[in-house]
Amino acid sequence: MEMTSPRRKFVSRDVLKQVKSHLKQGLVSAPLLDDTSIAGWFMGTKGENLDVVKKLLSAVVEKTLEGRTNQFPEDPGYITDKVKSSDAYVQALQNIEQRSDDLLSLLTQYSVPFSSLRYQGHMTWDITLPAIIGYLSGMLQNQNNVTPQAAPATTLLEIVAANDVAQMAGFNVRPLENDSESTVPRSWSHITSGGTVANIESVWAARELKYMPLGIKYALEDGQPYASIRSSLTLSDGQRVADASAWRLLNLMQDDALNLPGKIASLLKVDEATVWKTLGENYSLNARGMTFFQNKYLAAENIKAPAIIVPSTKHYSWVKSAAVLGLGGGQKGLTEAQMTDINVIGDDAVLNVYVDEEGRVKTDLLQTVLNTCKQNKKPILLNVAVFGSTEEGAVDPVEKILQIREDFRRDAEPFEYAVHTDGAWGGYFMACIRKPFEMGSEPQQGNLPTDQFDNSDSWFRQSVYDSMAHVHRCDSATIDPHKMGYIPYPAGSLTYRNEKIINLLSFSAPYISSEGDSDSINTRNIGESGLEGSKPGAAATAVYLSHQTIRPDKRGYGHIINQSMLNSKLFYLYLATMDIAFPDDKFDLALLNPMPKDQEMQRKAIAEMLWKRQVSKRDLLQHREISAFLRKVSGDQNIVDYVFVDKNDRSVERTLQLNNALFDKLSVPPGQPVSPDQVFVSMTTFNRDDYGDDFMNALGERLFENPQQVNAIPCIRSVILDPWAIYTHEHDQMGLYNFFTDIFLPKLRKEVNLLCSQ
Repeated sequence: MEMTSPRRKFVSRDVLKQVKSHLKQGLVSAPLLDDTSIAGWFMGTKGENLDVVKKLLSAVVEKTLEGRTNQFPEDPGYITDKVKSSDAYVQALQNIEQRSDDLLSLLTQYSVPFSSLRYQGHMTWDITLPAIIGYLSGMLQNQNNVTPQAAPATTLLEIVAANDVAQMAGFNVRPLENDSESTVPRSWSHITSGGTVANIESVWAARELKYMPLGIKYALEDGQPYASIRSSLTLSDGQRVADASAWRLLNLMQDDALNLPGKIASLLKVDEATVWKTLGENYSLNARGMTFFQNKYLAAENIKAPAIIVPSTKHYSWVKSAAVLGLGGGQKGLTEAQMTDINVIGDDAVLNVYVDEEGRVKTDLLQTVLNTCKQNKKPILLNVAVFGSTEEGAVDPVEKILQIREDFRRDAEPFEYAVHTDGAWGGYFMACIRKPFEMGSEPQQGNLPTDQFDNSDSWFRQSVYDSMAHVHRCDSATIDPHKMGYIPYPAGSLTYRNEKIINLLSFSAPYISSEGDSDSINTRNIGESGLEGSKPGAAATAVYLSHQTIRPDKRGYGHIINQSMLNSKLFYLYLATMDIAFPDDKFDLALLNPMPKDQEMQRKAIAEMLWKRQVSKRDLLQHREISAFLRKVSGDQNIVDYVFVDKNDRSVERTLQLNNALFDKLSVPPGQPVSPDQVFVSMTTFNRDDYGDDFMNALGERLFENPQQVNAIPCIRSVILDPWAIYTHEHDQMGLYNFFTDIFLPKLRKEVNLLCSQ
């Protein structure tokens, strides 16, 4: 019954008033000195904050249960002293204590120690202390963000938290109390269970929007509800929608298409919500299915099957997206010529565009593939820009991808598609360049990147900054708090640049921003739009409290992530100079991203500085020349990929065997406790069928004699999320201790040398 209540979209403003009072209190910022200012934000890699964690978590439990005591004070309780003294009650508690102790012992012994500085494996590390408190607080209340009636507080907190993620990226969010119409589209965001769900939903949304104008064209026919305005409903250039070809309607700009329901409402003098409801229930692709549109409009114009375009570095969720939506799949191992042959790709739903030697999409090839699709009437639903690939940490040139679409828009016959940024991994890196802003505030005005972003304090190369500063111009973006946001699972997010698009994903009343009244807040279909139904309010409270305490700008998350970036660049340099420091090692090492030529010439000086002098981080930062040097170090984000080669056997087979054996040594043994001297890495394998010749040959040339004949290359991967590795303390808290040179790299060298001796 609750899902059909006419008031389900609104909650009392009293909740918002209390949230706003908390946000207005502000924070006393600690000075950002070295890594010590971050120490209060985590439990500690060695559990150093045990006392404060116990205090804070105990307070959560006490306040939650005191709330139960104080609510409905006249109601009787069931668990009386008599019940507590019964044998059954005592036995039940003993069972819980025993089983929970068993569980904790099992988890402590066999869980992957993500929080350790020794862990450089998968894309996860410790979680922030405020995120833990937020999650536990929400979990004990067990709120379900499917509807405000089941979660009045956490629904609002989800809107605030999701808006904060979007505002970090520069999107034009709609603050909670602002329900006015806007000439500039407002964004819409929500918390998802993860990046996979967000990516699938973004394809669904792009597909529905692509075909919506065809549904409107059908609704204008005789006998349909909008036949009376057939001659007056026009496109932006004055052409009547009823007269436009199917191909033209499939290539409307997103905002123009989303404005059509409002135009219909204005012409008919009805509510826009009524139009959206009619279209959604009777004329959308969701309602009619692809076969209807194919038979009625597409076949006659020889319009081919739609597709999404992804780079080689894509996450597997994009292939899932096409499969789940019934679009089909794609092909592996195509030559670049085949990629631009419509006879080869005409039926493909996933077009895989190869990447350059650093793992970024080849924009010239992308342009050619898009030209082929336009010339042969193959609709593109979505062009995905990967913002931090999971294997390489590479950032696609977002600004160039957007420019390619802009150039298509200027053509006499426009070719239109959505652009999506997959920043599930890399989205939070934008905090490093994000100028300070406050949670729940109005978005900052200005269209220039410099209005919201500043690269002066970060470790990013200019090309990475340029991409980050253009994400907010994309039509949608996936950003996962449970990755570089250091939030507990599950917490992903999805932002749409234009909030109207969610009406295509709602199976209830449409969202119209102007709805609401003085006593209530419009919750914007936050629980009813998208793929998911029931979802934990605890995810929203975790993101909310962590963001409230650690701002997703330069002051908070930017500080943490900037430290991890510095650590990753220094780790890169340690690997790049290891052969100079230890010439007798039995192996060579090749980095996925080689040092630039000008830096290659300085390797001996770098080795002297890092290995012999063992300069501290403070020493590094005091030299402007060194800071500039570090910024230019290869690698877009904090993932370092490298391959070991046996000096006595450089064959492809031996290289594969060596790196596989090393991964077995430096990963979590299934079903075995972690050894006292264990360190952790992960591993990937690059395949020519996925990545193309440029990428494979560039890496292969640094490893093998005949790289063109190598179809698979193994690669060890270090994901460095921690901010402390080069600035830890010894047990007596005196003196600096470099975790890389004192623990991680000696273990790494030891294991590789042993394997090369076998």
